[in-house]
Amino acid sequence: MSGAWIGGACMIGGILQKRLGHGVKIGHSGRQKISRPFYGPHLLSSVYGLWILMTDLIVFDKDGVILDLEATWLPVARAVAHYTASRIPDDWEGDIGGVELLAAIGVDEAAGQIDSRGIFAAGSFADIRSCWQKMLPNHMIKLDQDDRYKQEVQILVDRHGRNQTVPKGEVEAPLRQLHKDGYQLAILTNDSESSAKRNMQDIGVLDLFCTVVGADSGFGSKPGPHGFLHCCQIAGVTPAASIMVGDTMADYGAAIAAKAGDFICIADSVDNRPHQDIHHENVIGRIDQLPALMARRSLR
Repeated sequence: MSGAWIGGACMIGGILQKRLGHGVKIGHSGRQKISRPFYGPHLLSSVYGLWILMTDLIVFDKDGVILDLEATWLPVARAVAHYTASRIPDDWEGDIGGVELLAAIGVDEAAGQIDSRGIFAAGSFADIRSCWQKMLPNHMIKLDQDDRYKQEVQILVDRHGRNQTVPKGEVEAPLRQLHKDGYQLAILTNDSESSAKRNMQDIGVLDLFCTVVGADSGFGSKPGPHGFLHCCQIAGVTPAASIMVGDTMADYGAAIAAKAGDFICIADSVDNRPHQDIHHENVIGRIDQLPALMARRSLR
């Protein structure tokens, strides 16, 4: 390889780095230069013998990632569980109450804690209703069909959840930095679309997202891939040029199923990551660490 070619390649690489921003990885014809794990085919193009890998889209889970799960949702979980228990017929001899319903979905009412691996954290409300229905008497209302139940639950969600959105640390500044750096941002949640949009509006960041996809948006829930793929379609990018940022096995599963470019885990420690295949370097405590992580990735 001539010195002139090397100089030209370095110049082009520098221009591309500058124009395309963070998340661009450049290696000389060498896919072997890309050492970190990916889960599908990668967006690679050749420019004067350089292979370029780009991250264009960052897809975020909402609860436990952007929002403080317990501070935002524990009052709602308590209210809905105890209301559900109140609908149990008086003639039933079973011993199920609100505390037991909460425990079944990963909520410890006494401790005020929500297990990130539980149904409440990782599933949709349909998953919660299905779990509870199996615990309740056969002659009780069908939770997914009873109109009065659904109306009362919505009232409780509005009463205990509206204007109670609590971010997980500093989130607006890092999200705006990522947006400024040229990344497209999206939300993919197992909450409802309207609830997610309201949460993002509450903390002043809704304008940053090209799309907000909920479990009721028509693409199924995580860990299915279709919500993630829809985010990619809206952004006009491939899954391999996109990463998922999440905290649960449902998030990780969606990234795997959609063949996302990578997965970034939000966890208090590497021991709390939802799957052992998630590399330690991809685990951060909060999203205020994400801009720096993306900058480091672009230099690897």
